Amino acid sequence: YQRRVRGLITLVFLSFLSLTLCRPCTTAPTNSYPFCNPSLPLETRVSDLVNRLTLDEKIPLFQNGAGGVPRLDIPGYQWWSEALHGVAGSPGVSFSAPTPYATSFPQVILTAAGFNRPLVNAIGSAISTEARAFSNVGHAGLTFWAPNINIYRDPRWGRGQETPGEDPYLNSEYAGQFVSGMQAGTDNKYLKVSSCCKHYDAYSLEYWHGVDRHHFNAVVTPQDLSDTYLPAFQSCVQVGKASSLMCSYNEVNGVPSCANNYLLNEIARGKWGFDGYITSDCGAVADIIYNHHYTSTPDQTVKAVLSAGMDIDCGNYVPQNLKQAVSSGAVSESLVNLALTHLFSVQFRLGIFDPVSIQPYLKINVTEINTPLHQALALEAARQGITLLKNEKDILPFARNKVATIALIGPNADATGVMQGNYAGVAPYLISPQAGLSKYAKINYVRGATIAGTDKSDFPAACTAAKSSDATVLVVGLDQSQEREGMDRTIISFPGVQSDLISTVADCSKGPVVVVVMAGGQVDLTDVKENPKVSSIVWVGYPGQSGGQAIAEVLFGEVNPSGRLPYTIYPADYINQISMFDMNMRPNATTGSPGRTYRFYTGTPVYPFGFGLSYTTFSYQYHSSEALKLPIEKVTSVIDSENFYRGSSTVLATISITVTNTGKLIGDDSVLAFITPPDSGKNGNPLRYLVGFEKITLRPGQKQDVVFNVTAQDLSYVIEDGSRVVRTGTFKFQVGDSVKDIVLV
Repeated sequence: YQRRVRGLITLVFLSFLSLTLCRPCTTAPTNSYPFCNPSLPLETRVSDLVNRLTLDEKIPLFQNGAGGVPRLDIPGYQWWSEALHGVAGSPGVSFSAPTPYATSFPQVILTAAGFNRPLVNAIGSAISTEARAFSNVGHAGLTFWAPNINIYRDPRWGRGQETPGEDPYLNSEYAGQFVSGMQAGTDNKYLKVSSCCKHYDAYSLEYWHGVDRHHFNAVVTPQDLSDTYLPAFQSCVQVGKASSLMCSYNEVNGVPSCANNYLLNEIARGKWGFDGYITSDCGAVADIIYNHHYTSTPDQTVKAVLSAGMDIDCGNYVPQNLKQAVSSGAVSESLVNLALTHLFSVQFRLGIFDPVSIQPYLKINVTEINTPLHQALALEAARQGITLLKNEKDILPFARNKVATIALIGPNADATGVMQGNYAGVAPYLISPQAGLSKYAKINYVRGATIAGTDKSDFPAACTAAKSSDATVLVVGLDQSQEREGMDRTIISFPGVQSDLISTVADCSKGPVVVVVMAGGQVDLTDVKENPKVSSIVWVGYPGQSGGQAIAEVLFGEVNPSGRLPYTIYPADYINQISMFDMNMRPNATTGSPGRTYRFYTGTPVYPFGFGLSYTTFSYQYHSSEALKLPIEKVTSVIDSENFYRGSSTVLATISITVTNTGKLIGDDSVLAFITPPDSGKNGNPLRYLVGFEKITLRPGQKQDVVFNVTAQDLSYVIEDGSRVVRTGTFKFQVGDSVKDIVLV
């Protein structure tokens, strides 16, 4: 007890030292200047500070590792901290005592599969609490460059795992909920932390066929920009109130994102009202001159990014060349001051220049890292995202009185760090599938094969285990050697000999065979799906620190799976039909493209977006079976071609549906609503699109009403020039197998 008390006293003392040392506005005469007066308006304070700076003092402020201003007692600041699914390794973050670890939530792609807005918001809030705890002892900044809300447009992309998936509406809802969870808290005056939405925009290629992200020009049609690539960023700004955006490495239609005035100033700041700072991705400014060759001199480059609306360089190109650009007249000092105004405004909103005594978030200490509540939240996120894809003869859930021994086989069967995916921090613990399942049955573990190796020498031992066990669980998939930042995949089938391992073990198993797919990106599951000896398939993404426990709970029925796929699982040949350079979402007869994502893919998916089974069954019944009829004038009067996010569109009607648990087990249901438009799949129209989702829990026989909004955007089309038009016709509103007509007349 005394040791614990001494430890707490030490933590409080360390927090006090960190908060009081090296803070601006704490010593005379600086603390008497207007920018240190918290009672003055924000604009007044920021203007006072910026106007006091000399050009030489301003220049070091334009890089992520910003220099200080000793004359004004302003310390240096590291803008780059990461927190994609937990506080993560980055220049601004230190994993050392008293912050040796942070809660490691599931990778984003799995959390998104839970289709649960409050869950995403709660994760954002938990991460920001831990982020503040890190910051309050000097082990992190307050500006965290997350989330990644790019569209997962191509299954080869190495960073698809970081995103909520392939659907613009799902990504939009994730963005709004995560960012608001990160930034909002108990005090309306201050940001809890600053959240940054990235990578703006049309970023989804790392390195493919000799072209990397530093050279790639994303050629995007106005149609695709409007209904695919912009919606999530609008939600990030307008719903989440994000205080930061990151411009991406790539060009968009010939203009590098960080020099793209249309994207940064006209759309984000102008149309959406973005109020925050814009950072480049790291090294993206130098890319503009050296790789994109968009500019030819340093003066032109610095002018291009600052005039386009970028405020800070994650790198050193701007600070190295800014003084000359100002001296030559290429960049005005007023443009320099505008960027600094954006940067300092966010720091003031974070409380960096205000007294410790008036800031509640400075009371957060390291005891709020990895709390029992956060541990439970990480486990719950994994539970809700795990997705059941196949379950022949209801083999799952396992009965403990029938499955006493399990042959646990596969390269990810004993995975720990793999479960975190990329952009991860140091986890307090990692429960592997083997550790999780060992609490339910005796485990006969054989690795069988590596992720991408060709060695089959372990196959006989795997068969021996499978022959002597009541059931076989194969944990296969990918890891960061196959998908990660800087590297795209060249195949979307299982790498190495994993497919052979699955079929071999399935043939020799005594009991039922369950294949657990641990991967961020999609893997072609055609052979596994069609193999009659494989009873069940479970997709688990990268499930975080409690992944093994969540997997075991699902397999043994303590948790009823309710995840839905956040992307399409394509057949392996899909990648031979479309170039990764092709940014077009719609199919193209000339190029042979079958289209991208469930909205436009004209082929037959192995498993479609939104698919997921349960151990129970649900029925869906509309409150009214009659068609909903709306006059077309009602839609045309409110449609807005400059609004890309359906959540900001005018609500024209609501549709109520009763969901009933018709099975024998309690279960969560991810209730997804889609619309199929008239002439779906023709003339650039999507095949169908997501317009709503809710997560509910029902006991056997229990019913619950769910209400979905129908917006003007839902009943309109984006045409080739990117504008929205309205036409008469019948739209099919669908939940499960239940369909209701919406007729525009």
